[in-house]
Amino acid sequence: MEMKRRSFLTAAAAGAGMWSALGGSSAQAAVPEGKPFSKLPLKISCSYGWLSDCLPKGNRPIDVFRLAAEWGFPAVELLGAGEDKKNYDAYAAASQETGVAWSCIMGAGRITQGEMLDLSQHDRLEEQCAAAIEQAKGLNCKCIVGLTGETSSKWTITYDKAAQNVIKFLRRVKGMLEDNGITMVLETLNQLRDHQNFWLTTTDQAQMIVQAVGSPNIKQLYDIYHQQISEGNLIPNIKDNIEGIGHIHIGDNPGRKQPGTGEINYPNVFKAIKETGYSGYLAVECGYTDGPENAIQDLLKCFDGWA
Repeated sequence: MEMKRRSFLTAAAAGAGMWSALGGSSAQAAVPEGKPFSKLPLKISCSYGWLSDCLPKGNRPIDVFRLAAEWGFPAVELLGAGEDKKNYDAYAAASQETGVAWSCIMGAGRITQGEMLDLSQHDRLEEQCAAAIEQAKGLNCKCIVGLTGETSSKWTITYDKAAQNVIKFLRRVKGMLEDNGITMVLETLNQLRDHQNFWLTTTDQAQMIVQAVGSPNIKQLYDIYHQQISEGNLIPNIKDNIEGIGHIHIGDNPGRKQPGTGEINYPNVFKAIKETGYSGYLAVECGYTDGPENAIQDLLKCFDGWA
């Protein structure tokens, strides 16, 4: 059963890892020599949950980050890390000790009614953004997520008014993002399967917002799983808009499991991204089928013949 994003955020904030409910191994599998992910032409950020599930239960952040370093991952992603007060200091210390970065954490907005779409919520969201910036700086993370919000049967808004409100909010916070060297990436989510009422769904929408705000610190979070469902045309959309894309999420469709389990030709997608010169992270945000170690190996296979 696919985990919904709200459930993910709850699990992430608890430090449990996104996909631990799907099962993990009781002992760490052997890691190939040579830190294979460090030799790839793209920067892959591994799911904290995948790595945690490779280890015995009760593992610590430092154990997870050491395993990431053994695989050669340059970064780890757990979107709720900044809000996890219990583990925050341990997350920061693990990153500092191992040199493995945090690729992205939550920023302003959530998957709920209104948010950036609603002017009355902008004061609260500005405070949320400021708090997320401080959390990111403490983790040495350069990227936070922006979520525009949802409409509902009881709360509707015209498309033009919604766009104006989102742009107004982003112009309001772009200065603090620029001053602190943090990029907010606006995530586009699919309405067809997972998020029926979410407002920001297409690449064209996101890029219109990015261009209207006009800041190098406001970009799109391009989630390959969501965009395959919403609009397909992955490679042209990525290539045509790469300057406005600041972060990428990885997951196959259907099923939202590791690359190689669905319809997306990930080797070709990865090659296309490399050709653009994209220098940001591609972060695992999906489940796995037959164990996290095998999922990591499946991900690595997408780069066979590149090195």
